[in-house]
Amino acid sequence: MIFAVIVTYKPDHERLGEVLAASRDAVNGVILVDNGSPAIEEERLRSVCPSLVVSKFDANRGIAAAQNRGIALASSAGASLVLLLDQDSVPQPEMVSRLRATLQRLQSEGHRVACVGPQVRFPGSPELSVFVRLGWIGWRREKCRDANMAIECDFLIASGSLIPMHAIEEIGGMEEDLFIDQVDTEWCLRARSMGYRVFGVCGAILEHSLGETWQRIWFGRWRRLPRHKSFRYYYIFRNTLLLFGRSYVSLKWILFQLRWLAALFLMYGLFGRTRGGELKMMLKGISHGIRGVTGKLEHP
Repeated sequence: MIFAVIVTYKPDHERLGEVLAASRDAVNGVILVDNGSPAIEEERLRSVCPSLVVSKFDANRGIAAAQNRGIALASSAGASLVLLLDQDSVPQPEMVSRLRATLQRLQSEGHRVACVGPQVRFPGSPELSVFVRLGWIGWRREKCRDANMAIECDFLIASGSLIPMHAIEEIGGMEEDLFIDQVDTEWCLRARSMGYRVFGVCGAILEHSLGETWQRIWFGRWRRLPRHKSFRYYYIFRNTLLLFGRSYVSLKWILFQLRWLAALFLMYGLFGRTRGGELKMMLKGISHGIRGVTGKLEHP
């Protein structure tokens, strides 16, 4: 059985209704874990998905803690597979069935699969994301040549990932001390260090927003990058530095992330249109990452 686990924090209920409507018939059950939102309109949401199970935290405990609670509830309900979704991630037709079919095929071929995930389409854009592998001078873009391909990659975003429950039991859950940002990457890197593999599934499509706004920048080539609220850069910088000290994190990943953090620091910290808040959060994240500070940032 597949259970979807949706994590929410102050959601747009109209968009969340779209997520539920797109998910309910593709899975055997839907669990929503809310991270301390002031109000969740359960009656409205159950009108879209009558079997919805809602679990609430009394405060924001971070995406990893919410995912772990949802996974535990899914396991108790007998789920063998978990589909992780964000509150604004809308599965497109056949996404779940394509993920499941590809996972089963890979397992039948003898692969130890940690998770499979879809291509991402940004709202209002026809462009699809590509899967990537890290090299010594950057990442290699692996393009889908047909809808039946499965492409091995170094990591996937959590939203849209289909994960076997037995893999979670062996690898462990999401790292709650990270709170948000790099949680999915850390789990994938940990899984791969244990002999598991991560695959992107061509033809499986998720409509998903990765940031509040978008900006086109030059970083080796022109790229469209998400622009986050300033506090997110604290977690991006802190958690990336925290992962540098992990034994299962490769030198390739560290070198790439150093270049990426430097680019973010220059583009958004020093020369961004709203520089100030971002720079402060980046510097605090660097300081806390070096000092090994974890958990939620209490006073941004």
